[in-house]
Amino acid sequence: MASALSLSIVPSPAGLPQLSPDSVLDHVLHTGQLHAVFQPLIDLRNRAFHGFEALVRGPAGSHLERPDQLFEAARQCGRLAELDRLCAQIGIETFASQGLHGHLFLNVTEALFDSGWFAEKTTLQWLQALGLAPSRLVLELLESDALAQDSHAIEQAQFLRELGYGLALDDLGQGFGRFALWKRLRPRYLKIDRSFTANLGDDPFKAAFVQSMLLLAEASQSIVVAEGVESERDLLTLRELGVPMAQGYFIARPHAYPPSEPATMTRRVLDSPQPTLHALASRGSIEQSVLGLARRVEPVQPETKLEVILQILEQDRDLMSVPVVDVDWTPLGIINRYVLADRLFRPHVRDLFGNKPCSLVMSSDVLRLDAKSSLQQASSLIAESSYRHATEGVLVTDQGQYRGILLVGDLLRLVTEFQVQAARYANPLTLLPGNVPINDCIDRWLREGQRFAAAYCDIDNFKPFNDKFGYRMGDEIILLLAELLKTHLPQAASFVGHVGGDDFIALSQSPAWEAELQQVLRGFEAAMAGYFEAGVLHDGGFWADNRRGDAVFFPIPTLSIGAVCVDARAFESHRELSNVLADIKKAAKRLPGNQLFVDRRHHA
Repeated sequence: MASALSLSIVPSPAGLPQLSPDSVLDHVLHTGQLHAVFQPLIDLRNRAFHGFEALVRGPAGSHLERPDQLFEAARQCGRLAELDRLCAQIGIETFASQGLHGHLFLNVTEALFDSGWFAEKTTLQWLQALGLAPSRLVLELLESDALAQDSHAIEQAQFLRELGYGLALDDLGQGFGRFALWKRLRPRYLKIDRSFTANLGDDPFKAAFVQSMLLLAEASQSIVVAEGVESERDLLTLRELGVPMAQGYFIARPHAYPPSEPATMTRRVLDSPQPTLHALASRGSIEQSVLGLARRVEPVQPETKLEVILQILEQDRDLMSVPVVDVDWTPLGIINRYVLADRLFRPHVRDLFGNKPCSLVMSSDVLRLDAKSSLQQASSLIAESSYRHATEGVLVTDQGQYRGILLVGDLLRLVTEFQVQAARYANPLTLLPGNVPINDCIDRWLREGQRFAAAYCDIDNFKPFNDKFGYRMGDEIILLLAELLKTHLPQAASFVGHVGGDDFIALSQSPAWEAELQQVLRGFEAAMAGYFEAGVLHDGGFWADNRRGDAVFFPIPTLSIGAVCVDARAFESHRELSNVLADIKKAAKRLPGNQLFVDRRHHA
């Protein structure tokens, strides 16, 4: 806000008379010089406009055209609620008259919010006459930090929710007061401040903040909206992070007559394959780091003369290897400085062989690493390397084409970093990856367009078993399930994670994933028989106290698995898939015994 605005005498270049501050405001408010413009909010999941934010402007060309100046003038004159109510009326009437679809987002000051105008009978009747239900209006609370301590305001918010209004918390990230209000208000929408959106793809801190907001929003059942999106890169990064909605100049500028659907360019950007953009994406994949560390040494063709190779090495004393590729940039091998020196740096040898093709001294038995390789594959490559490989380096490829050379030492440090990071997110009991790596793996495979199966595994009657026989026995069957999943799901094509407790997530690109999960079920059923005496097995269960202290008969623990074959085009991020998996798991648990329930519906 421009708090230094002076209103003693207000001349206007736009024809406003020279009047007292209050009279100037009167003139603006009552001569129809306010008008509304609208900026759309896009739903990144279905590429359609979810609604429009109404923004009121003052007289064109005057010092009161800007909304911050206009509202500061009203504040100084003590007429903030009056101005805000008029702005809301103009926004609502214009929205209705243009027949705009979706939701209308209205910026509401604390003064208007506290006035109770939105809940008045006359207001509700007026909305009905315009053909607008309160459920289509979303009230964005501005300057709302003080509301967190105002019990009356919280009661008013609850009442407005009951009437159908949606609530939005604006400028999230601007102070701790917003978070206190979020906790008490539980708004339907959370709007992340534009300062966290700008250059998001290049700032790991901002990406971490946005991801943490998404997790909190998921817990409070709120929808996150990113404001101030001004570049294609920021829009794609938001999509990659899983932010459901966005608005900003890159999507559409505020306009008196806004478009009804996104521009062709915006849809084309959102429909394009998703690259890895934000700095945290490398947490689940080494791709970004491998390509970033690889040195782009200019390759040569196999027919290149050895004399040319010698000249290249003499010009760059730090260059240890020269890559050799074919015409399609498929790597064929490496020419190593030391191997070349051993063979050519002898009397008369250089003269004899200088005009020979370099393929004569090329090493074809070299280390190769695709940029999309897993951490396990990178670790195995290091384990297989020899001293010669350590001096040559690793040929880095992307979809079979040469991308650079990576030093073995750099690859070793990279693998160590990722192993330490993976341990930080691992479950302490099973040492399997936890929620963060699971989500990252799902998002990466969706981004790459992979077709894979996702399975949610849950042990039935685990809690009474754990209460009856002790946590050590409970830990044993959790470790049993972890071992069965690792044993029967092929490591090269699968990812097994431990959500927590007795819940596991298995992701598999194996074509035989159903048969492999059935093996897990049979293995679990056979192993559980060894935990009970013959009498318990005969009865099919055991007696234990429930939460009220009553003796209840519980069946022997069984394993329920809900699975779905994932089409990457049907899911934007792990959030959508996790919702489907939760429902599938419930369906599996309704079946008796050890069961695999496969959802064969088409998810669009």
